[in-house]
Amino acid sequence: MSRKILIAAVFALLCHLSAGFAADVDNGRLQVKPYKGDRFRTGAYIMGKMELFGYVGDLKDSAHITGIVLLDGDDASANQKHLIAVIAKSQHMNAFIEMDDKTQPLVDPKAGAAPESASAPGASSTAPDGG
Repeated sequence: MSRKILIAAVFALLCHLSAGFAADVDNGRLQVKPYKGDRFRTGAYIMGKMELFGYVGDLKDSAHITGIVLLDGDDASANQKHLIAVIAKSQHMNAFIEMDDKTQPLVDPKAGAAPESASAPGASSTAPDGG
């Protein structure tokens, strides 16, 4: 009798977990919401950038996702947008952002930033006139 209960419990757990995966993937894209700091919420899970990177890789292999959608893009920080863009790029998939109820491609807000060495004090392109 206890074996039947154990099998039923394992089956229920697997169904629950697979429902969690299905709930956060729509049209082949993982749905992610910004959370406090540099963390994200997807489905019932809250993850940091490294956990999200691993989760995306797993879903790319298991659920064959092709992109990431950052929902509530108006609430996301520039760094959260950057992290989603970097994760998507490194996983060879597309990144999108939902702003004003419209989904559009996510442009990395830090992509055009100059390297730190170029913006260091005293790194000007013209030398002062020594006279």
